[in-house]
Amino acid sequence: MQAALSATPGVLTVELEPSAILSTRPPEPLSRDNAELLAGPIADDLRRIIGDEIVDAGLILPAALYDLTEILRPGLPMVEALLDIYRGSLRGGPFIPQLLALGSSGGRFPESAVAPARRPGSGPLLVLPFALVAPGPQLDPLRSQLEQVLLEKGRAGLPTDRALRQLLGVEPVHLSYATFHDLSALLKVQLEHAEFSGLWQLLEGALYRPDQIERVSLETHNQFIGMGGTVWTPWLTYDVWAARHQANNRDAEAGYVQWMQIQRQYMAGLESHGIEVRVVEPKPGLDADDPEVALGIAQAHSLDSEASWFRETIARKTDAGPVSVVSLTEQSSPLLGPIAYTALLQAENGTLIELSHDYPIQESGIRDLQADWEARAQALGATYHLERPGVVTASGEPASLQPWLEFGGRA
Repeated sequence: MQAALSATPGVLTVELEPSAILSTRPPEPLSRDNAELLAGPIADDLRRIIGDEIVDAGLILPAALYDLTEILRPGLPMVEALLDIYRGSLRGGPFIPQLLALGSSGGRFPESAVAPARRPGSGPLLVLPFALVAPGPQLDPLRSQLEQVLLEKGRAGLPTDRALRQLLGVEPVHLSYATFHDLSALLKVQLEHAEFSGLWQLLEGALYRPDQIERVSLETHNQFIGMGGTVWTPWLTYDVWAARHQANNRDAEAGYVQWMQIQRQYMAGLESHGIEVRVVEPKPGLDADDPEVALGIAQAHSLDSEASWFRETIARKTDAGPVSVVSLTEQSSPLLGPIAYTALLQAENGTLIELSHDYPIQESGIRDLQADWEARAQALGATYHLERPGVVTASGEPASLQPWLEFGGRA
């Protein structure tokens, strides 16, 4: 009985000039015919680097360029998809070593599981992934050899360089082959150089230690708890941050903007690699010494995965009469733009009915929460104001967010 098929992945790294890809999309995938023209030189390169024994393994590759975030994802879905496609090509028959080059048809990539995202701003390091496929025992020696020699001897040949330039229209400054582990090492260096070592720890855990709890606590008091391809992170509000640091207005704004900037950067970095990020209400126990206790509290108090904003209610009165005015103040930083929205609900005589702060936690949150308050005001028959003073409005020590009250003398 033939052993089950296995796959070992690698990539052709395509390094471009930093300015070449920042404002444009990566090129479109090649057609099926052109995919074969590109696959031939790549197969020749791998045979030269690894040896003739590679001809006993199958080789499958999509003729397209990808950002690293599309490749290094929990569970390595690209590898699984390529293996499934190769297995399907055999139509239930015995293993046959063959070269499968995946290309587009009618301008569309037929295999959605491996279709490139082509996001603007990708690069300047792009990759063309491939996988060697064979029955497990047959593939094991090739996998070991790949790890040993691919990075050291893996410079692409001139035919491959020429094919990339002619077919994909790119101008690479360096072409070389690497394993997924090599890519991970490169990403680690890049993130640590940019002072995001905590982000790499979370990514590495999701990629290679999914059953282990990873905890990252930064000096800025951003916290992240990762396990199983998901990361939970407490969302500190402006008032909570200021209270923890007993900070006045000036110090609170500077410190909180720094916290928010790092929070957004980590969340965006994790999500770009396909890692789900769950926002957690700031509850006691999230910094418990026992990581399992902290994880349990985070899971119990995480927001709905579809939530686009988080609401902090400061005051609410139920016996103050009908709402007459709903005023929404955009709390904005020159560096980050809107960081929160303060909602003030008042009765006709000016009595406070409700004061709350909404924090957008997704890009759509700003639009969603504004629409929610406008609809609520309409349902209450109240006047609705949206104020954009262009600053963070706060007072007290420790500081707390306040509504903007200068749009007519009275909110």
